[in-house]
Amino acid sequence: MWKEKCTFVLNKYIISIVPLMRPKNIVTYILLGLCAIGVLSCGYFAQNDAKTGQPSVADTVPPADDLLVSDEELEMENRYDIRGDELFEDFLYSFINDEKLQMQRTFFPLKETLLDGTTRTISKDAWYGALDFMNNEYTTAIYGDEQDKGMNESTTLSKASVEKIDLLGRVITSYDFVREEGKWNLQAISNTPFSECELNDFLTFYSSFSQDSLFQRRSLARSIRISIIDPENNTQTIEGFITRDQWSTMHNEMPTGVITNIRYGQAYANARRILMEKISIGNGMAETFLFAKNRNRWELVGYEN
Repeated sequence: MWKEKCTFVLNKYIISIVPLMRPKNIVTYILLGLCAIGVLSCGYFAQNDAKTGQPSVADTVPPADDLLVSDEELEMENRYDIRGDELFEDFLYSFINDEKLQMQRTFFPLKETLLDGTTRTISKDAWYGALDFMNNEYTTAIYGDEQDKGMNESTTLSKASVEKIDLLGRVITSYDFVREEGKWNLQAISNTPFSECELNDFLTFYSSFSQDSLFQRRSLARSIRISIIDPENNTQTIEGFITRDQWSTMHNEMPTGVITNIRYGQAYANARRILMEKISIGNGMAETFLFAKNRNRWELVGYEN
């Protein structure tokens, strides 16, 4: 019924205006007629949709605001470019936990150097993921000098590596990153036996120290310097010395098995002192173990938390 009424009105309108048309205005009137048909058609479908309960065409078109990318979404897209790339540790945390970011920030085909010195390339399709060996509770970093401990806070680094240290297999797998145009990217992977690395002497010692309780006790200095948080007042520290017998009550479990070493540029050549820092991922709390080589024998000489 509605359709018939619309058709009647439209025909009457067209019949009434045709006699008034002048040749030069014919195109204009034709366009006006088409517009009228469009308007009436929209009204018809709107009425029909109301009867059937179906959403109208206008209702199914999303608002213009929904088609725009919000500032928040843009910020999320660029979060690694803006902040996450300043500190390598911040980028690394995101890289480990975001598979999409791994694909975006890895130079494919990725070059890997094997233990025998040969190389292979890993395509994007064959990528198996990176750094899944990292402990979810803590990371470790090894320093050859006390001053090197601040390197992790540098925003000017252009290279950094994450080493997977297999204390049982005595192999180091290094994931090498570079920062180009302000963005960190995984550039290469290399595998090296302990015998060919700067830390061979210390890591061979530490492999036994972390797994053999008797060896560990023999490798404790007679007097171990400590600097620990006062359990009754966490804003204060307690400093002093403890004996070998007191050591077992002074620290948590030693990093063992497969450990990590984040290298920001620290060197270990001919090092006679090594600091191993164990950093909790959850709260950022850190423990530092200080080792020194006395008479060609490594010993634990200090501890702080």
